[in-house]
Amino acid sequence: MSDWLKYQWEWEQHPILIHVDMQYWQLLPTLAYPHLIYIACAPKNPASHSFSLVEEKRLSALYHSLLDHLQEQAIYVGMVETPSLRQYYFYSSDPKLLNQASTICRAETRLRTTYGQVEEPTYATYYKFLFPDDVKLQSVENEAFINSVAKKGGDLNLVRRVGMKMAFPSFEARENYLSHLDDIGLIMGVSETEEHPTHPYIVTVYGYSTLKLSDLNRCTARAIRSAAEEDGMLTDLSAEFIEKH
Repeated sequence: MSDWLKYQWEWEQHPILIHVDMQYWQLLPTLAYPHLIYIACAPKNPASHSFSLVEEKRLSALYHSLLDHLQEQAIYVGMVETPSLRQYYFYSSDPKLLNQASTICRAETRLRTTYGQVEEPTYATYYKFLFPDDVKLQSVENEAFINSVAKKGGDLNLVRRVGMKMAFPSFEARENYLSHLDDIGLIMGVSETEEHPTHPYIVTVYGYSTLKLSDLNRCTARAIRSAAEEDGMLTDLSAEFIEKH
C-alpha cells in the first residue's frame, strides 16, 4: 500500500516540493530493482518560469502514461516538483525499460523531456535525496507550525527568537552538545530532566529566524544535525508570537 509524503525543501538554493512513497523504506532492500530511471519534464519554452494550462494537461497525460506503461516492470518511488519542472523516479529490474520510457517521452511534442538511467544497487537517490531524514521531517512540522501561526494572525516575516527543545540519552551527550552551541549560532536556555525511556536529558536552545519556511528550516537543521552527533533529537518547537499589523 502506498504511503506518500509531500514536503518542501531547498535544492541548490531553490525551493522544491518532494513527493516520496515512504513504503519503500523497508521494501527496497528486499527487491532486485537496481536501475534508476528518471524522467524530467519542463515547459517547451526554456524561458518559461511555469507550465501553461495546456502544458499542465499534457504533463498530467504524460505522467499517467508513464505510470500505466512502466509500473508492471518498475516501481514509482517519487517526484520532484517546481513551477517549471517535474522529475519522476522509477526503479526497475529491467535495464531495457528505459527504451519504453524514451518512446513515451519522444511522443510528447508540447513539452521538453529528458530522461536517463543509472545503476543504483544501494538506492542512493531514494534514501539520500527523496526520503526525509530527521532534518527534512522537521520541515513538515515547521510548515504546520507556521500555518498555525498564520491562522492566528501572526506576522511571518519578522525575525524572532525560536526555542528548540532538545533531548539526549545521557548527561554527557547533552554537555557535549552544549559545548558546540557557539559554533552553530545557538544560545543555551534551561536544562532539565524528564521521565523518558531513552532521552531524559533536556535542554532548550534558542536561535533567531523569521517564520518563513526556508529560514526556519535552516535554524532547526543546525540544531538537529549537531544534536545527532550525540544521539540527540528535537522534541518541541516554539517561537515568540508577533501579531501582524
